[in-house]
Amino acid sequence: MASEFNLTPQPVRTTVVTKQPIQQSLDVSEFDIADLLLYVPALEGTSSPTATIRVITGMQLDTEDGWVVAGTFAVVTATNTAQKLRVGELLKYIRWEVSGLTGTTPAVTFLITGMLRKS
Repeated sequence: MASEFNLTPQPVRTTVVTKQPIQQSLDVSEFDIADLLLYVPALEGTSSPTATIRVITGMQLDTEDGWVVAGTFAVVTATNTAQKLRVGELLKYIRWEVSGLTGTTPAVTFLITGMLRKS
């Protein structure tokens, strides 16, 4: 059985490396696998901007300690692009992280949705 989810209820735009607020993490404790879809409607900046977006997983919402990378999307280099990523071995929660943003005055706008599955 699968369950649809939306990790970004609205488009996220950032000009810095950042993480989804820990309080907005998604509880995935009933599932084993997440099929994620990253859509990037805008990648801004000069000098060939790029963005690295990944999904992290952790066990608790009261500390940043213990959060690990569940999976990383390919580096984003263009606007209006979509990527699929399957991650497994999930802990209790997942959330997004922009771990890299390069170029001159870069900005990225993105959405992450997907399906949660039991193996």
